[in-house]
Amino acid sequence: MASNTYITVDDIRLYILDRSIEDNPLDKDLSFSDEEILAAMERAARAYNGFPPYVDAVTPDCLPKHDNTFFDAVVQQLYIGEIARISRNDIDYEAGGVSTNLETKRIAHLRRMAAEHGELWRESARQRKVFKNWRDAFGSLG
Repeated sequence: MASNTYITVDDIRLYILDRSIEDNPLDKDLSFSDEEILAAMERAARAYNGFPPYVDAVTPDCLPKHDNTFFDAVVQQLYIGEIARISRNDIDYEAGGVSTNLETKRIAHLRRMAAEHGELWRESARQRKVFKNWRDAFGSLG
């Protein structure tokens, strides 16, 4: 598979600027492991394949990168997974007389970003699938 045709883990890292520790001063590490990105690619493929009309299917290792459809789908899945992970630890605590809950703010931020990426990929996927459905029904255009 040509790296210039299909999305790679490094493509996703560049898209969300998760390339090195310097990109993540709060995490002091990469925000997502390669395994998490690969799992998000699998969930993104399933989400796309389950999105009507059912005229087109992709596999996780062959997500086209000719536009941002699958970049946004993968990123949405990363953020959904991260929301699930940090929600398990979303508790208020107090230390030194100061009460704080950073996870609640982070969850709200991730939810907003996941929704934005979800809207982007779904609109693009809808247009792609409607066009393919129309083209398949009436033959090749041009």
